[in-house]
Amino acid sequence: MKASKLYTPLVFLALLAVPIAMLIGEKQTISMDEKRKLAEWPSFSWEDWTSGAYGAAVDDYFDDHLPSREAVLHWADGVKFAWGVHPAVREHKVVVKPAKREPIETSKGGSDTARMNYLNDFDESYSGEMLIIDGAVYTQNSGNPAMSPSFAKMLNEYAEKLNGHTRVFSCVAPLSSAFIPVQKYRRYYHRNKATLDAIRDNLNGPLFCDVMGEMTLKQDQKLFFGSDHHWTARGAYCGYVSFCKAAGLTPVPLDQMTRKVKTGFLGSLYAITRDASVREHADTFEYFKPKVESTAVRFGETGLANPIKSSVFCDGFQGSSCYMTFICGDAPLIKISTGVKNGKKAAVVKNSMGNAFSVYLISHYEEIWVFDFRYSKHVMLDIIAEEEIDDLIFALGMYGAMSNGTIHMMRKLGEGGVGMRPRPTHADSLPSDTRQQPLPQSDSSRPAAILPVELLENDSNG
Repeated sequence: MKASKLYTPLVFLALLAVPIAMLIGEKQTISMDEKRKLAEWPSFSWEDWTSGAYGAAVDDYFDDHLPSREAVLHWADGVKFAWGVHPAVREHKVVVKPAKREPIETSKGGSDTARMNYLNDFDESYSGEMLIIDGAVYTQNSGNPAMSPSFAKMLNEYAEKLNGHTRVFSCVAPLSSAFIPVQKYRRYYHRNKATLDAIRDNLNGPLFCDVMGEMTLKQDQKLFFGSDHHWTARGAYCGYVSFCKAAGLTPVPLDQMTRKVKTGFLGSLYAITRDASVREHADTFEYFKPKVESTAVRFGETGLANPIKSSVFCDGFQGSSCYMTFICGDAPLIKISTGVKNGKKAAVVKNSMGNAFSVYLISHYEEIWVFDFRYSKHVMLDIIAEEEIDDLIFALGMYGAMSNGTIHMMRKLGEGGVGMRPRPTHADSLPSDTRQQPLPQSDSSRPAAILPVELLENDSNG
């Protein structure tokens, strides 16, 4: 009898506890796990009330602000995984449905600007199967050799416009599918390689960086994150070494840099798969700092007025934001100044894969200008001419080089401008390391591959 009398007030208190916790608890505005902005309390209007939209928005608000929501989501993911067709197996696949996410911008400047698009250049509306092996996610993309000549043509146009005043480099990274550690998926390695080889074979003037060749030599190391579509610092280091070989530079060994480690990184691929085995194998985020003094500022979409102070490394990012450690994430344009007083300058055209690559360049250049082709509307050729930039490096992931849309974005950076003008050389004042000629490229003497025009017009996310 006493127990039944206690039951009603206990249920009442339990029901009351949820709204009280929502009122007094700290309000989150962004879900880091889901990479999206959480619902806000809706503004009332009679039209929304009568149509039911207001009530639906209130429901969304309560769903998004449930106390301990992240823990509940993790529990639910675990239950779904346990009841699925892949309980505790080494290899399984998940089907991802397209889910467009709204870009997020939490403030007008500083490192928060990097949050404007959490998934960066990875296709937010990706749908299809993703392969998961030992808690690491691999997409089923592997490049497209038919698109390679379109990318190479754009680089050739830059080399012609720069007319020998500035060297142009192709430094494209393969996809993680190239290094799936199971022999039956080896076909993805060959498809990635064929795509990059086709870029090399269609270059006429630009220098080719054999990124995949360097990564193949180090494939026993962790070159891509298991929970995110980006390469690791070690993968990006392979890209840097391949660039140094093409540019005639001597790469700085990793053991001569300062190593840092963060734990618990769950990135973009976990966000769209929500797979429990991936969460259980959260990535260790390792990065290496060259022992070079450096400062950085970032600019808006146009112009060089009102620079915002930034940094080459932002150590404060944790958890699912770890990748923004590199150059504090994405910005239309970043200028890096270093203590390497050799007069050498570089420009990098990149998507987010280039962030981890660019940090290694501070060992070789006095200035580095980093253009994000997705956001920048600067007249890049004017900046190259006015700043007397020596090297222009296209450092990006293959998915950016395999789409007509992204190739067009990179081409747009080269539109306008006053053109290149003669400038004095300062090569005699540089260390011998930076005066070397580019190293011979393997098979670079082969004639450019000729592909049917209709193939070049296909668009692929590779």
